[in-house]
Amino acid sequence: MSPLIFAILAAVAFGLLTVFHRLASPHINQVFGAIIVSITAVIFGFLILLTQLKKIHFFANSKGILFIILAGISAFFIDFLSLQAYSKGLPLAIGGPLIIGGSVAVAVIIGFALGDIITPLKVAGLVLLTLGAIILSLAK
Repeated sequence: MSPLIFAILAAVAFGLLTVFHRLASPHINQVFGAIIVSITAVIFGFLILLTQLKKIHFFANSKGILFIILAGISAFFIDFLSLQAYSKGLPLAIGGPLIIGGSVAVAVIIGFALGDIITPLKVAGLVLLTLGAIILSLAK
């Protein structure tokens, strides 16, 4: 399957995560909510892992473990900080574009720093993404 399909599905999942954060935020403590998201992800991940045990090669080295732990810490803060923002009344139409668009901008900029090729079209896309998020956040 094409990696683009996985990226599109991940984008849909991230969008749904944002919606569910907004819907849950007034009804749950933010730290507890972030922990519940993490526990749910672990349980769901183990269920998927069980179906693939014979096909999976567990490859790990210290660098891979370090980066995946940092990703886990980042995931916790995505949950915690999103729940914080939405619990304080941030509308989904503003929070979604800022959180998701901001994450795209951070990834692109870090990608450039890690050696991804910078082209005028990529820079234009980053500028448009940033402007779009700003415009949506300012619209009342």
